[in-house]
Amino acid sequence: MSATAKHDNASPNAHPEDKGHHHNNKKDCAIEHLKARLNDASAAACSYLHAFVLKAQDVARVCLLELQNPVVLVNLVLHSSVLCYLCNGYANHNVRFLKGKPNSTVLTTTAGALGLLTLDGLISKKYYSRFDKK
Repeated sequence: MSATAKHDNASPNAHPEDKGHHHNNKKDCAIEHLKARLNDASAAACSYLHAFVLKAQDVARVCLLELQNPVVLVNLVLHSSVLCYLCNGYANHNVRFLKGKPNSTVLTTTAGALGLLTLDGLISKKYYSRFDKK
């Protein structure tokens, strides 16, 4: 098939007087342009999503490797429990948990939690490499 024949048959609504024009009117041209832009956007979104999935897989792999270290596992449990304790205390402040208690009790509780997490960080720094499996 020649290039001219290809253009002549490009549109099912082509008129013989169009003489090889690809589009009959501006509407067809706009639709083709829109399709091309949507295809470009779709390809870019797929590429971004693929890169995101690969990165998520790498992060999950590293997390699973790190969780094999007992120091990291203890840190996860300890930090999660302290965070839950503090959030529970904050959420229930007006209901029952800290109602009627002086500010010094609230500050002592918070300072104790922060001290525990700081001590845990120092101990973890010392013992992390001993259990590291990398």
